[in-house]
Amino acid sequence: MRDRWSPVPSWRRYLRVGQAEEILRQIIPGDPLRLRFLAAARITAAARLLDVDRVVVRAMARISHGAALLGPPSSEQWLVEEMDQAIEDVVEDGLVGADVSCSFLDALAQGAEVKHEALARSCVAFNRRSRDERVAFWSLMLAAEPLDEASRRHGVSPTELAQRSKRVLSAMLRAVAESGAA
Repeated sequence: MRDRWSPVPSWRRYLRVGQAEEILRQIIPGDPLRLRFLAAARITAAARLLDVDRVVVRAMARISHGAALLGPPSSEQWLVEEMDQAIEDVVEDGLVGADVSCSFLDALAQGAEVKHEALARSCVAFNRRSRDERVAFWSLMLAAEPLDEASRRHGVSPTELAQRSKRVLSAMLRAVAESGAA
């Protein structure tokens, strides 16, 4: 597997077919734009807790509509920007339209004794925190990076990094408690 994302060679040809629906029929089978890989990389870089499938579907819709209106983009950077906007669209949607029993939450819930609705609300609370706080939590809690190493890498004191992570955890726990579904 590659370390860096790029679509297949001649990727623009998939975006030249005309109407958005036709473009979708070109980019869904086989994922020639390699949007799943891009989504996973961009979600991780943004320190977000999101369902990759939901983000990919949103990105495909944005890309197909944009290409239908404007024609194929001149660079791969446009695809990255559309993916980043799809991520923000899904974050803004929060629970609206979210399937509380999605596979993403199933994977997160393994071993946890929290109902899916509470876990979904917890993810929304996480995603609403500042990027600095999300990155701190991601580094310390999800990536299990040692505090001293993470604080050096992020250029903040261990105390500040721990406090950022604690604010995220507190927000997530409040969301679980407020849902009444714990």
